[in-house]
Amino acid sequence: MMQRVGLWAFVVAGLAVAAWGLVSWVSPSTSCRGVEMGPGDTCEYASLTDESAGRVQRYEDRIEVARQQAPFAVAAGVGMVVFGAALVRRPVTGAATSDRR
Repeated sequence: MMQRVGLWAFVVAGLAVAAWGLVSWVSPSTSCRGVEMGPGDTCEYASLTDESAGRVQRYEDRIEVARQQAPFAVAAGVGMVVFGAALVRRPVTGAATSDRR
């Protein structure tokens, strides 16, 4: 029984990953050090020692990267759902069966 619950939880997690990827694909958002960015904003890369790296990324660049990565999240979520559903459909075998002799 617990195995079935775990498999269904895996399927639900796959649905959540696919939904998150789809939402990120349709309406991506981005932030720079925790501050939400808007059109025309820029973000400068910083190192762990707070030294300026001199690289600047525009809002539009970051949104484009987010849109390029979102299909992989959707594919991963769909893959999780398909794999989990295939395992759920398998017959239950193991020590829980009562036809032992």
